[in-house]
Amino acid sequence: MVFVLLTTLSRVAVGQAIVPVNASAAISANTAAVAQLETILAATTSLSANVEQLLMDQDGRELQETKAQLVMQKPQSFYWATTAPYEELMVTDGNVIWRYEPDLEQVTLQSFDSDINRTPVMLLNGDAHTIGEAYTVSATTMTDQVHTRFILLPKNPGSLFDRLSLTFNGVVLEEMQFEDSLGQQTSLTFSQALRNQMVDSSKFQFVIPAGVDVIDNMRE
Repeated sequence: MVFVLLTTLSRVAVGQAIVPVNASAAISANTAAVAQLETILAATTSLSANVEQLLMDQDGRELQETKAQLVMQKPQSFYWATTAPYEELMVTDGNVIWRYEPDLEQVTLQSFDSDINRTPVMLLNGDAHTIGEAYTVSATTMTDQVHTRFILLPKNPGSLFDRLSLTFNGVVLEEMQFEDSLGQQTSLTFSQALRNQMVDSSKFQFVIPAGVDVIDNMRE
């Protein structure tokens, strides 16, 4: 029993530390996956796409389907317009986040938070340094040898989700899925994607309509 245990936990020296072989391999695989994901993300400086978002409970039952338009430009500009089943807009220039809810005639302002643990879609603007710090990453090449799926597990216990996956066709994002601590799953499918197109900076500014209520959380 002791021999089996010692054989299974064969160790190699790294500097002054002693690291199990399997742990060392996992670290190497994580480093390689982070670098691969960073290379893919670095190939896209701007992105616009139509998005279908499906929310399911822990048993796979559909709770809500949402359609939206996404426009993003590095380093921190982001536009997300929900079109169905209701209209809502979230836009940021990297300093201020505006959230406009037309049905409520209300705009909420808050300071931009680049914490990618709490805003999964903002991961698209991330780099290897922030991704490597925030997630443990693994990568799998699909059987068609064209699609690659990355699985990201947040290191921060305060993250809003427990697991995130990104599926790319080459360097084009096709699907994002994440699951929260209650088992609720969100799936985003991206279509008609346009990469590295010029985007007018005004897209990431919001002019508050007259007569709407303004909730300014930036003063907190």
